[in-house]
Amino acid sequence: MKKILFISLFFLSSDLILGQAILHQGTIPLKNVFSSDSIHKIPTQVLSFNKSFPFPKGIDNDLKEKITQEKQLLNNNYQNFEHSKRAAISPTVETGFEGSMFAGIPNDNNAAVNNDSFVISVYNTQIRVYTTNGVFKKAWNLTFFPRDVNNTQPSALKILDRSYDPKIVFDPKSNRFIIVFLEGSESTDTRIIVCFSKTSNPLNGWNVYEINGNPIGGKLWTDYPMIAINNEDLFITVNILKDNTDWRDGFTESIIWQISMENGYNASTLDFNLWSNLKHNNRSIWSICPVQEAFLPGGKGLYFLSVRPGDAQNDTVFLHHISDNKKSGNAQYSYKILKNNLQYGLPPFASQNKPGYRLQTNDSRVLGAFYNNNQIQFVQTSRNFTNGRSSVLHSIIQYPQLTSASISSKLISYDGLDIAYPTIACAGVSNYGQQSLITFSHSSESVFPGTSVVYFNNNSEYSERIVAKEGSGHINTFLNDTMERWGDYTSIQRKYNQLNEFWISGSFGKSDFTNGTWLAKIKVNDAEVNITKKEVQKQLLDYPNPAKELITIPFITENEGTLDILILDSKGKIVYKYNQSLLKGNQQALINIYDLPQGIYHYQLIHQQQIIKNGSFSKI
Repeated sequence: MKKILFISLFFLSSDLILGQAILHQGTIPLKNVFSSDSIHKIPTQVLSFNKSFPFPKGIDNDLKEKITQEKQLLNNNYQNFEHSKRAAISPTVETGFEGSMFAGIPNDNNAAVNNDSFVISVYNTQIRVYTTNGVFKKAWNLTFFPRDVNNTQPSALKILDRSYDPKIVFDPKSNRFIIVFLEGSESTDTRIIVCFSKTSNPLNGWNVYEINGNPIGGKLWTDYPMIAINNEDLFITVNILKDNTDWRDGFTESIIWQISMENGYNASTLDFNLWSNLKHNNRSIWSICPVQEAFLPGGKGLYFLSVRPGDAQNDTVFLHHISDNKKSGNAQYSYKILKNNLQYGLPPFASQNKPGYRLQTNDSRVLGAFYNNNQIQFVQTSRNFTNGRSSVLHSIIQYPQLTSASISSKLISYDGLDIAYPTIACAGVSNYGQQSLITFSHSSESVFPGTSVVYFNNNSEYSERIVAKEGSGHINTFLNDTMERWGDYTSIQRKYNQLNEFWISGSFGKSDFTNGTWLAKIKVNDAEVNITKKEVQKQLLDYPNPAKELITIPFITENEGTLDILILDSKGKIVYKYNQSLLKGNQQALINIYDLPQGIYHYQLIHQQQIIKNGSFSKI
């Protein structure tokens, strides 16, 4: 009989590379305190909306003929498509309300909710504060941060007149909000504005900082920020572009800012690390997505993800890591390369409910990710190579800390519907499950643009698509042609003191043909969300069963140690015994049963002298 092979996870080639990253260090002084008095003096609902600039400058050049041709030339028969397994309990939409009164170009939506029931919606050039029951509290333009409304407070912050791409995160450890947005889109004025709320109440004022958007020098500017936090640091990733170019042709490199948060809350000088020159084979790695811890902000360092977002077809995933916090003085950057089991690629333009009118889907960069229990889940817009639709690729990385980290993916796709701009949040309440909630934008020839959610359960099943907001018109706000900007991102966050409650921010088409922002509260009513380790072991299904050559047995261990596997025949005789040292967390035993005679077999997984899982399988 051939040796039965046991592997705790799927091994792939993924060598750790320390890389050629350049570390810069420095400080950022406090530029302004945006006081509560300034906020309360802002006239309610009296806001300007500056349409004199594209959003951002030059971005609409992505309609260039070569990009259109590249998308059209993609092979629509690249691989067989199987619909993702759908049997999970569907989430419910509890409430929703409009998060903006003005159309943004594109409609870049981000939101955060705290434990005190404040919801902050940020989009394009504006910030709006609500309660979780939809009561509007206050709104102001991003450009208000340099001064109070009466312009009486002197400030070292230069005037803001070209603000865009806002992102927001809630820090449950400090009970504060952090807003990051960009100012300017050319080397003569390019800044990252970072704002820390003074308390949990966003109306009590903000500490405002200004970061140079061209720290490397030359005719370069900063575009497209993404943010995440750990227990001490704020991480901001951005793309550096050349002057007078768009996000594709002008890309130079992506960089990572690592900033200590404590001083931001205390209105004192910030300390930072800046990681630049992030390259593979002497080519800059493009568009880096930080990976947020699933529950309370985690400990040392952070993971990050990149793909090759402008490629027609690719399976490369870059897994970056910063090893420690800023204060330690020991932080190091490294990366490894993973090979995905599915190809991703440039999504097609999305159709609209008006002949000839379409929506831009940009590229296939990673748009959202979280880490939980030795596992990273992430999402990106991609293409269904069978039906030619814009779709969402949902991927899971097992054991990112190991050189043998593995990745597997599934495609969320619908015949007759285009979906794009996904993001993801952990939907479990313990380390034992892999549940997640995914939101994305949708549109088609028969459905106006809107926002959807799906739930991914602990058995790797997806729920039916649930509409959080259906549109009431097509989008045709800014461009004279029919390739309208849709929106560069959406957002989702769980409410940390209500673990089955989530808040999403997405877009929808309005009856006046503009695009609106929609905020919605989503509930996950799956009883398995409160699952325990013992219950998870029972529900982790072995597959395939019956099996002919290989069978996979998923399981979980709480501690490191040795695992024994016993294979017994129908008479109870041990036909094979194997042991291996393990890390703690989610595991998979991959067993070669090719030479076993046909019949029924039993197995036992024994860890620390206790049977943690047992079951049966059929050899055919």
